[in-house]
Amino acid sequence: MLASVLSALIFLLLPLLFPSKPKPVKDYDKLLLVNEYKYKIYEVFSLIPLFFFTGVICYAFYLLGNDVQEVYFRGREANFAIYPPASFWLVPGMCFGIGLLMPPMELLYHLMLKEEYPVYLEYTNRKYGFDGYRVVRFLGRGCLLAGVLVSVLGLGWYKEVKGDKIVINDFGSLTPQAYTMQDVTSVTHYKYKQNSKGEVEAEPHYRIRFSDGRVWDTSDNFHEVSEEKYRAIVSYITSNANLELRHESTDPAD
Repeated sequence: MLASVLSALIFLLLPLLFPSKPKPVKDYDKLLLVNEYKYKIYEVFSLIPLFFFTGVICYAFYLLGNDVQEVYFRGREANFAIYPPASFWLVPGMCFGIGLLMPPMELLYHLMLKEEYPVYLEYTNRKYGFDGYRVVRFLGRGCLLAGVLVSVLGLGWYKEVKGDKIVINDFGSLTPQAYTMQDVTSVTHYKYKQNSKGEVEAEPHYRIRFSDGRVWDTSDNFHEVSEEKYRAIVSYITSNANLELRHESTDPAD
């Protein structure tokens, strides 16, 4: 319901934000009379190359992101390391897929329509009441910027446990925060977690507290780390920080 309302609102705003001004196109009315049915078919089937090109570009940047991450973190010495999972790179990949969609789509339609391409553009602009090229260009630039931003932040999104230090760099943080084992004040294991609705759910996890108030909550497992790895990390931290692992039943919602 909400998605339908937002979609309708966006389509109402597009003509106001990107108004289409009729352009003089040679023999427009004549060509439209002859080819309008063909243009309608092209509109319907445009979704096929649209999803194809978006998917190909997304997958290419997904592979590239994983390769860049492997090179970026290669050679870093750590007892335990938690880096973005492979699936994370689908997010910037999708941003780049949308951001770089225009050139291949434009080339395809140039090849199919040839000299009729300006007529087709003018037909769609007049039909929907907004300049589609400007909309796609604006959206593409925004997605490219988002793709670059997410990629940069993703490379700085990690946790490392090495020797006597724990290094945490949150997503959105430009500088990592380093702690010593003496900064760890407690490590607690919970069997259940209380969600924001007050409901108790079975979700075994750990909460590692630091002296500055930061809490490393392993239930926020965006990195897709296995329970076995977290168990090994906790064992290492409690051993080196001279702490005993606490056991509690339910972790209340923050």
